[in-house]
Amino acid sequence: MFSIVMALFLIQGTPDPDGIWAAMESINPDAIRQNVAFLSSDELGGRGTGTDGEKKAAQFIADHFAKNGLKPLTGTQFFQPVSLVGYRKNSEKSSLAIHGEKGPFEYENDGNLTYWSSSQKPLVKLSKAPLVFVGYGVEAPEYQWDDFKGYDCKGKVLVFLNNDPPVEENGQELFEGKRRTYYGRWTYKFEQAMRHGAAGAMMIHTTPSAGYGWQVVGHNGAEEGFALDLPGSGYQVDFLAWIDEKRADALAQGIGQSLESWFNMAAKRDFKPVELPFSVDATIQTEIRKTQSQNVVGLLEGSDPSLKKEMIVFTAHYDHLGTAESGEGDRIYNGAWDNGLGTGCIMELARAIGQSSWRPKRSFVFVACAAEEKGSLGSRWFVAKPMVPAKQFVANINIDMPQIFGTTRDLTAIGRNASNLGESLDTAAVLFARKYQQEPVVIKDDQNPNAGSFYRSDQVNFAKAGIPAVFLNPGRDFSEGPTTDPSAYRDAHYHQPSDEINEAWDLKGCARDLRLTLLAAGLIGDAEQSPRWNKGNEFEAAWEHLQKQ
Repeated sequence: MFSIVMALFLIQGTPDPDGIWAAMESINPDAIRQNVAFLSSDELGGRGTGTDGEKKAAQFIADHFAKNGLKPLTGTQFFQPVSLVGYRKNSEKSSLAIHGEKGPFEYENDGNLTYWSSSQKPLVKLSKAPLVFVGYGVEAPEYQWDDFKGYDCKGKVLVFLNNDPPVEENGQELFEGKRRTYYGRWTYKFEQAMRHGAAGAMMIHTTPSAGYGWQVVGHNGAEEGFALDLPGSGYQVDFLAWIDEKRADALAQGIGQSLESWFNMAAKRDFKPVELPFSVDATIQTEIRKTQSQNVVGLLEGSDPSLKKEMIVFTAHYDHLGTAESGEGDRIYNGAWDNGLGTGCIMELARAIGQSSWRPKRSFVFVACAAEEKGSLGSRWFVAKPMVPAKQFVANINIDMPQIFGTTRDLTAIGRNASNLGESLDTAAVLFARKYQQEPVVIKDDQNPNAGSFYRSDQVNFAKAGIPAVFLNPGRDFSEGPTTDPSAYRDAHYHQPSDEINEAWDLKGCARDLRLTLLAAGLIGDAEQSPRWNKGNEFEAAWEHLQKQ
């Protein structure tokens, strides 16, 4: 997409060639911290979806946009309403029994198996619904892969393995090898159950196949879930469940196999669904409510009369987990790192550019996304109900949990190898290094590719619509810092009330990463051609479809 010479020409060819550097240099770590301090304050109660605290956060962001010269994308308001359906299982009036040939299948509710309904029906009843093992449940025509082989799933509860099939053929890894594709996401599996008309879906959890521990999913059935108030949106299935690996192994033993043998048999092209000697009786009573949240959307219009119709969208989710209903001690999930900091970053980007004299040819749109913690619902709504034709959104740069531990020699841009946005970041790194007479920051793709992080934040909804996207994450090769052990810190504070600003925070590296991001966005904004996915990428077909609209 860029040569260094061309990139320099683009910068020097603007009406204010020094303006982008001035905007970059004005980015202030203390200003970022001040944004986060308010967003993560107890006053906002953890910014839970649909709460007063979330509304206060949204107003704070909108006021900041207005103060710094941004305009509403359409109309007169910075808010895009997001219509949601909340659903919570009534545990006291719900029951589940799994029957086997030798009697009841034992499990511990919300201990090693958790269940609920996402059908948005007040009452669901399953009677003797058969369990069927469907392997990875993947249908991928580009790989000529089909785990269903025409099997009739109606009335069945489908049992899935997490991740992609780990297959190598003719010395080549099928799918993306260690990098998880969307076929490997649990959301895809639940969507598959809905597409095939199944009565339910049960996801087998192992830490290696999921990329996280059981504690992340083990209480899904006890918590309120959310969906967009759109017909057919997401996955609407009568019965959903997660089961841990020990209990899943007991299911496999029901046909004289093991969970390990299931992984092996599902990694073959000739795999076919296997009917299990178990059935499900379930009564699920669900409390349904409709509520509303809001995305906060601001526009900085581009300078080119024609190209300003094309928009580069910066996103960060501003919601978090709210306040626990019961328990001792601190019950407020303040969400400072996740993702008060990401939101604080796009607010600071908006301020730095809005107060400068520089504008790229294309427009910049800043979206503080609602309900990411509930399934990236705000960004899904933004793409499904675009305020302008979705074709005008030519790129997405998402920021979620950026650097807090110091300055690194690298920057993680998950998805950098999927589109030519990675090339823009590489070029920006070289220009940045020349400007400040230092070694270029190394732009790296996902440094833990099996975790499937690209599919776990707001950028995935842009990608599924065909819009090239990258997901910015912290680097790991520290030149200054770290202030503490990053992995241990994340384990201690991620999705905990203790996720607050503290003495470990050093935002100098965060500000550096944000300056580099602004430079890359400027190059994208002034490029002759808009971004596109690389050939053969899983989202290329969606991009081609979008261009025809």
